[in-house]
Amino acid sequence: MRRLSFAHHLLLLLLLRPFGPSSVLQAQELVESETVEINGFEMYFETMGHGDPLLMVHGWSGNAEYFGPLLEELASNYQLIIPELRGHGRSTNPSGSFTTVQAASDLMALLEHLGITKVRALGASAGALTLMHMTLADPSSIESMILVGSGTHFPPPCKASMAATDADSFGSEWWGVMRNRHAHGDDQIRDIAAMLPALAAAEGDVDFTPEVLASIQTRTLIVHGDSDWCFPPSMAAGMHESFPESSLWVIPEGEHVPILGAWAPEFLRLALDFFRSTGG
Repeated sequence: MRRLSFAHHLLLLLLLRPFGPSSVLQAQELVESETVEINGFEMYFETMGHGDPLLMVHGWSGNAEYFGPLLEELASNYQLIIPELRGHGRSTNPSGSFTTVQAASDLMALLEHLGITKVRALGASAGALTLMHMTLADPSSIESMILVGSGTHFPPPCKASMAATDADSFGSEWWGVMRNRHAHGDDQIRDIAAMLPALAAAEGDVDFTPEVLASIQTRTLIVHGDSDWCFPPSMAAGMHESFPESSLWVIPEGEHVPILGAWAPEFLRLALDFFRSTGG
C-alpha cells in the first residue's frame, strides 16, 4: 500500500473533519467580525464570548471555523479572538509569502490594533509554531498557551512530503472543501498549497533548539497525538523537557491535531482547567 504524504494526511485529518458553522450554531449570535489592514495585508478576524481574551490560531489551510467544536464552550468562559492568517479564509496576502515568523508579527499587530497587551492562546500545527515565535519575540504577550501538533523542526520524511505538495495532486473533494473555506478563488487555494513547500524550504523559520525553548517562560500545555505523521511524540517529549514551565498530554492513537473529534470533550476540560490556573 502506498504511504500517504504529509499533505494528504492533513487532508484526511483537517479538511474533511466536520468542523464549521454547524458546530457553533448556538453560539453564532455572539460572533462579530472585522477586517483590518496590518503589515501590508487585510486580516479578517472574529470575536465571540466574554471575559479575558483567548487568541485561537488555526493551522495550514484553516480559517476561523477551524476550532468549530470547541468554540461554544470556550466562548462561555473567554472572549475569543479568532484570526484568519494571511492568505487564508478572507484574509489577503499581496506578498504571496508565508512564514510562521511573519504570522507571529501579524498577530502581534492585530493585538496592538485591539489594544490587548496579553492573551491566553491556543494554536494548532502552524498556529502552534506561530505562538512559539510570538512568545519569543515578546515574552509578555502570552500569559499561557496550548500548543497542539507542534514541533521543533520538520523531520526529513515530513519535510520531503511538504516539499512535494502540489495543488493539482488533490482531487475534487479537497478543492470543494477549500473553495468553501477560502474567499479569494482558486489562485488563493493554489497559493495555500504552495505554502507547504515554501515552509519546508524556509531556513530558520521552524528551528527551535533546546536552548531557544529553554528561554520561553510562558506556561505551556503541549498536546500531541502519538500517531502524528509529521512530528513524532519523542519530539513533543523533548519540547516538554526544554520548556521551563510545561505539561505534556499525549493522546493515544491521536493524529496531527487530535482535539477536534472524539477527544474534544476531554480536551476542553483540560484546556479550561489549564487556563483557569494561569491568571485566574
